[in-house]
Amino acid sequence: MNFVQCNLGAGVRLHMCETDKFKSITCKMFIQQDLQSPTATSTALVPFLVRRGSQNFPSTLQIARELEYLYAADFSSDVLKIGERQILEFYFQMVDASLLPQGEQQLERGLRTFWDIATNPAGPGDAFIEDYFTQEKQSLKQELEGLVNEKRAYALFRSMALMCGEEPFGIYKYGDVDTLASLENRSVYHHFNSLWSQYPLDIFLVGTNLDVAANLFGQLVAKRGAIHKLKLPKRVQVPKSRFIEETTDMQQAIVVLGYRTNCSYLDEDYYALLVGNGILGGFPHSKLFMNVREKASLAYYVGSSIEGSKGLLTITAGINGDSRDQTLQIIQEQLDAIQQGDFSDEELEQTKRGLASAMTSMNDHPAGIIDRNLIGIVHEQMRTIDQVTEAIRQVQKEDVVRVMANVALDTTYVLRAPQQEGDSHGAD
Repeated sequence: MNFVQCNLGAGVRLHMCETDKFKSITCKMFIQQDLQSPTATSTALVPFLVRRGSQNFPSTLQIARELEYLYAADFSSDVLKIGERQILEFYFQMVDASLLPQGEQQLERGLRTFWDIATNPAGPGDAFIEDYFTQEKQSLKQELEGLVNEKRAYALFRSMALMCGEEPFGIYKYGDVDTLASLENRSVYHHFNSLWSQYPLDIFLVGTNLDVAANLFGQLVAKRGAIHKLKLPKRVQVPKSRFIEETTDMQQAIVVLGYRTNCSYLDEDYYALLVGNGILGGFPHSKLFMNVREKASLAYYVGSSIEGSKGLLTITAGINGDSRDQTLQIIQEQLDAIQQGDFSDEELEQTKRGLASAMTSMNDHPAGIIDRNLIGIVHEQMRTIDQVTEAIRQVQKEDVVRVMANVALDTTYVLRAPQQEGDSHGAD
């Protein structure tokens, strides 16, 4: 299923996928900005604040009642991180209008409610409601401080923060506690308004009667002036790989290896990189799973992933602390094998089938149909599922060897329990 795109004004794109496959209409709106320290935490507060109330529905109870009236419609909001972009996401889903009495009127009411909650927060007009602001600052503080308790997520966050400490990618998508403490209500409200008026906005719709929705959004989107021109990530060369070890209260250890691939979404070899990563650690048949976990029994979990906008490959493994060196050795052997072409035709074809299947399975969920386009809107190059699956099928063994030969280790990060009193983390 593909999207038809039209422009609704400066920096506003509407993407429509007309289908009767689902018994719902799904809408997502994304606002992009460059990921940067001064604004990341303010942006992260927005999803918390808009859920509390709007001008027409000034409390969570009133929002809930309106969504229930709309046949149990659903609303949510969050922030995402794609490469070096921070993306504000708003989600709305309701029953397909064709299944409702006075369907078009219900659809219009639902989308107007969605727009009101997302764009028109409760407050005096120049700030959020002060109690809401204070409470949601505290909620975000707890979110940030609680990250250390989610060891796997924390290890990945810390490894990327250290590896990309001089780059925007090292910034956490929810910002940081120190900046949060300094934020004031009116400044965050001003930032919220600037996001809606000065940054790229993409609206996605999946369902039926989309002409009605398109006409409504055409009325709702205000005239905008100049739109901020956003940046794409710059590639960074690896001068020398780093080893960093930190300790915390935990039972096992977590290893994260961060690699620079010198390849990203806009490059011709991007899909060869996806296949190479799949052979390495993207599937249960992959080399890391088979050799680190199954044969050597060194890891509780192990796998690899690609950050396609920034062009990073990450390997993560949960291990016993005393098996660190052996685990790292076997992981390196698996990457070396792929770089030398030491993988079978069956591994190649099985990986390509797995990637193509994962891509086409996104068509089974309306949110998945939308989300697969996120990297496309960041890079302003949308690709259909058919284009992507065909590109994957065309990847040959020599393509994988060529692109994986450029993968270079930047940072090895280990999070483990303290071994003894006086032991401290350090870097080699």
